[in-house]
Amino acid sequence: MKSLVKNIRFLVLITVVLMSACVDDDSSFPNDNTGSITSSSSIVTILNKFGTDGIVLSEVEQCFKFVYPITLGYNTTADIRIDSYDGLLSVISSQRTNFNITGLQFPITIQFNNTNTSISIPNETSLLMVLKDCQFHTLRDEFEAFYETCFILEYPTTVFTTSGTEIILSNDEDFRLFYGNQEENYQPLFKFPLDVSTAPDFSKTTIDSYFGFYEVFESCETSCPQIDFTSDVINAFSLQYSFESDFTSTGEIDTFNWFINDVFVGNGISDGQPNFLLYEFDSPGVYNVCLKTESETCFEEVVVCNVIDVTTACPELAFTFENNLETSYTFTADFEGINDVIYQWIVDEVIKETDGGTNGDNIYNETLSAGMHTICIEAMTASCPEGATFCQELFVEECPDLFFEIEQEGNSNTYNFFADFDGVGDVIYEWVINGDFIEQDGGQSGDNTFFFQFDTGTYEICITTETPDCPDGTEFCRELIIP
Repeated sequence: MKSLVKNIRFLVLITVVLMSACVDDDSSFPNDNTGSITSSSSIVTILNKFGTDGIVLSEVEQCFKFVYPITLGYNTTADIRIDSYDGLLSVISSQRTNFNITGLQFPITIQFNNTNTSISIPNETSLLMVLKDCQFHTLRDEFEAFYETCFILEYPTTVFTTSGTEIILSNDEDFRLFYGNQEENYQPLFKFPLDVSTAPDFSKTTIDSYFGFYEVFESCETSCPQIDFTSDVINAFSLQYSFESDFTSTGEIDTFNWFINDVFVGNGISDGQPNFLLYEFDSPGVYNVCLKTESETCFEEVVVCNVIDVTTACPELAFTFENNLETSYTFTADFEGINDVIYQWIVDEVIKETDGGTNGDNIYNETLSAGMHTICIEAMTASCPEGATFCQELFVEECPDLFFEIEQEGNSNTYNFFADFDGVGDVIYEWVINGDFIEQDGGQSGDNTFFFQFDTGTYEICITTETPDCPDGTEFCRELIIP
C-alpha cells in the first residue's frame, strides 16, 4: 500500500509541480505547456522516491500507463527519450545530485490498463483530470487530511490562484477564506520557501518545494498506528481463538475492526480491551484474519492481515472402570481437555448419558446383564467434525450362587455334605477338600451329596465350578474342625 501511495504521489506531483513550475514573481501562471519541457526542482526528488521505494508496482498494476516514448528533461539542460517502463525505472534509479530529472514534455499519450484506447494528454490540467478519474489522492486530498492535525502554516505565507495571482496571507483566517473561495479542483499552490510547524511538538521547519510538503505528509503517515497482532488457541476443541493487537500510535485510534475472510466479525471490544477479539471458528481451515484501524491523524485506513491455519484437533478420549458389586460398574472418563469437550456415554450402541464440559462429573454408573458389552464415549467438536471415539469391551460373568449344608453322623468323624442352590441341576461342579479334587457332581445325573470320613484336623470343604457365563469360576467354601 505504501508503495502504491508513493507511486500515486509521483503522478500527482508531476501535475502539481508542472502547474506551479512557471509561477514566479514576474510571470503569470501558464495554462498550457504543450510542446515544451516543463521543469521543476521538486520533480527530481519525487521521481527518486518513486524509483527507490523498494517495492515498485508493475506497469499493469497502475491505473494507466504511458505510451512511449516520453521525453524527460534533466538539470543539465539535456533531454532524454524513454522508450519503456523499465527504462523509466532505470533512469529514475540512476539519478544523482548533479544529474537528475527536472521535467516532462507535453503532450503525452496514456492508455488505461483496462482498455486498449490511447488518450492524448496535452497539458497538466488534463493529466490532473486523469488522476481524478483514477481516484488517486491529490495533493489537495493529503493537504486537507493533515492540515491542522499534523502540521500548521506559519505566516506570512504566499499562495497563488489557478490563474497565477499572488496573494499574501497573514493568518489562518486569511488562509481559510482564500482556500474556501477557490474552485473545487484547486490544488494548493504555494510560493517557496515557506515555514510550517509539524507534530508532535509543532517545531518550525522550512520547506523549499512540494517535495518538502510530501516529506511532511510522510512524517504524518508515520504517526499512523503501527499495528500487528498475535493469535492464541484458547480452546482447541471448540476452535476458540484469541487475537490481540500490538500497536504503537502517536494519537488515539478511533476504530479496531476485525475481519475474517473479508467478513466483519467485531469491533475488537472484548473483555474490556479495545484491541482484543475472542472468536470461535465454525470448522478447521485456513482463514485470512485482518485488523483494520482508523485514526484522525492517519490519512489512510491501516490494515494488517495474517493467515491463520485452524487445524483439526480431536480429543484423545479415555475412561477406566471398576466393578462395585456383582454386575454393577462405575466408569470414569479421564483425558486431556475433558472440561472443554462434551461427550456421550454409549453402551451397546445406545446413548445413555451426555457428560463432560465444565459441569460434567465424568462418571457413569451402569448395572450390566451377563455377557459381552461394548462401552464407548464419543465426542464431536467443531475441531473434529469426523468425531472421536474410545471403546472398551466388558464381559459380565453370571456365576451360580453355590451353597451346601453339612451334617455329622452321630459323634463320628464321618460327615455328609448336601449341595443346594438355584440351578443345581444345570451346573456341573466339583467337591474339593483342602484344595484337592474329590469328586464331580451336579447336573442332571448328580446326587449332589458328598460323604467323607475325616481324621483329626482342620479342613476347608468347597464346591467350585466354571460355566460359559462364569469362565473365571466361582466357589463356595466352609471350614470344618475335627477334634
